[in-house]
Amino acid sequence: MDILRPVRVCGKLFVRQYAAKSMKNERPRKAFKLAASVGSKKVGRAKKGVKNNSKEPSTFHFGNFGGLKDTNAAEVEKSGRLISKITDFDQLKILPLVRTTIKQIIANESLHRSPQIVPSPIQIVTIKKLAASLMDPKLQVHAIAAETGSGKTMAYLVPLLDYLKRQEIETVELWETLRTKAIIRSVILVPTHELVDQVYRTVSKTEASLGLNTYKWGAGSPYTEFLDKVKNRIDILVTTPAKLLSLFNIRMISRADRLLSQVKFVVLDEADTLMDQSWVEDTHHAIRKMPNASHIVFCSATIPNEFNKTLDRLFPTVVPITTPRLHKLPSGLEFKMIDASLSPYKGSKMKALAQALYAIVNDGSEADYEKRCVVFVNEKKDVPKVAEKLRITYGHDCVGLTGSDSAEERAASMEAFLNPPKLLKSLDASAPIQKAAEKVRIPDSNLTILSEQEDQAEKPMSRLKVLVTTDLMARGLNFQGVRNVILYDVPKTSIDLVHRAGRTGRMKQGGRVFMLVEKSTKSWARAIPKIVKRNVALS
Repeated sequence: MDILRPVRVCGKLFVRQYAAKSMKNERPRKAFKLAASVGSKKVGRAKKGVKNNSKEPSTFHFGNFGGLKDTNAAEVEKSGRLISKITDFDQLKILPLVRTTIKQIIANESLHRSPQIVPSPIQIVTIKKLAASLMDPKLQVHAIAAETGSGKTMAYLVPLLDYLKRQEIETVELWETLRTKAIIRSVILVPTHELVDQVYRTVSKTEASLGLNTYKWGAGSPYTEFLDKVKNRIDILVTTPAKLLSLFNIRMISRADRLLSQVKFVVLDEADTLMDQSWVEDTHHAIRKMPNASHIVFCSATIPNEFNKTLDRLFPTVVPITTPRLHKLPSGLEFKMIDASLSPYKGSKMKALAQALYAIVNDGSEADYEKRCVVFVNEKKDVPKVAEKLRITYGHDCVGLTGSDSAEERAASMEAFLNPPKLLKSLDASAPIQKAAEKVRIPDSNLTILSEQEDQAEKPMSRLKVLVTTDLMARGLNFQGVRNVILYDVPKTSIDLVHRAGRTGRMKQGGRVFMLVEKSTKSWARAIPKIVKRNVALS
């Protein structure tokens, strides 16, 4: 049994893992190299004469590369107090019509049918903060950050809708001059066309009740369609930075800057992606094309260190809005480790993956519903190999998805995972769950599997749909009712871990993450199940 123990080395506090077994001719080796920082500060040189009596680390460093910004203890405490005081949308400063609309949208999108619709922590903190100076004409920049599946889309959408409707009500004369003009009033920027579709599905539900004109400008949207829409005013435009900048290349538009001159509210969803090195030039250029904005809101599930530095450099007045659970894995998550180096896998990650999927099919959960599982790999080249092996050798209903696929192909592959799970009205007689199988406890693992591997290739797993992909599909997508995620490869950074694991256990739903490890897997990766149980944030 391995144990975690804090030790001090060269003035730095480390958490090391001591193996119970000793190596030949050696004392027990210290395997747990990378440390968890103690308190709200990063691991650093300890001051002389100062003792740290903390029993549990508050943050845990995962990976070999740059990680996540440490949370500010004062901000966390302040937001925690606010969250404890507000339990209903009625306590927040929102126009009644907007409040009714958003509560109806949340009710329709939720998989849990609850008689009372309550705001999530990030919605409480964000709405409260922005409402204080919502109609102030001077530029305000905010950075919203909260755990995956916490309702961030609605957190920024509520202030946006409230702003648009207040502009109509409180500045009647101005509104009369704008309502018939060819203008865009607000823009939501996202990095991928899949996210354009997803965000727009929510945004478009405001049209009937709030009288807003919304439009998504994604892959395949013709310029003529956009021109027809903008003639009648676009209140909310959902698009990518590249699409927005292409406005200035359309010959039929002589003054694209006039279309954007009335944009007052700009949102950047999945902002850590939009502001990374490969995107930041286009993103910043797009923001500068909207010079009269009163609100710029960055929204992300994580605050990577590089993202934080970029924001501070380009937008020094940015105000962070976070929740106490930032950089923690979802509270409803079960994190399970599968060691592929042990019997019966004997070093084959593919056998371990196939057996895990077989166990998921036969575990008795999600009765009468079609199950879905997302398998993440690190390299794009591995996607077709893994998907083909699962499909041909093991009989799974499996699709692979990479950035090389067209937008139409990606949309078709993901459709089953973005919609609520289907109810199985009748079960296929060939489904493997009818046959009893011996349960086997895997050594040094918290996973119980079924032993009849030879039957897997003979019977199709009709109850389970499997998606094999890379981090391309780990950002922002709301996989509804996906209860199982398998990390075929160990994520390289804490950022990747948070986003991949965040595809399940969303909005307090239950979920499981299985991570395959090998002999060469670093001890900091093997420690993750304990970190999840101890509710420790990643750094």
